[in-house]
Amino acid sequence: MDESLRGVSQRVYSQPIAHPVEDIQTNWLRNQLETKHFMMGQIYGKHLPMQIRMELDILSQVKRLPGLPSSNIGLETILGRDETIDFEDYLGDPSMSEEAVDMRAVMEKRLGLEPRHSILGQQLNPRRDTQLPRDGVAQVKDIC
Repeated sequence: MDESLRGVSQRVYSQPIAHPVEDIQTNWLRNQLETKHFMMGQIYGKHLPMQIRMELDILSQVKRLPGLPSSNIGLETILGRDETIDFEDYLGDPSMSEEAVDMRAVMEKRLGLEPRHSILGQQLNPRRDTQLPRDGVAQVKDIC
């Protein structure tokens, strides 16, 4: 009985989404934007959703270096989230994290750089004293 419970729990927790409600919560903003853009396209024409998507893309690219908080005020203004206070505004603030994050590792992850490897396949100069950014640790939330 114990082995079957372990097997079931491993299958459940190894899935990217454990419950359908979790999928709804994580994709809520994206689904709302798609619905809103579809309705605007039907009413005002296809140019308005395309213009708003271009503005969202431009404003979501503006970020500061790691260690400096990015406010994304322009993006929040266009999305209409500047006048509300949500859980993301005061819970999970990266500046209040108990674990220090390696800023270089964050930049390497953001820019898609891989650690250098030797010909033998071993990583050169592994840094063991710093922590890589992990899922579940407070990081700046990407809105789009």
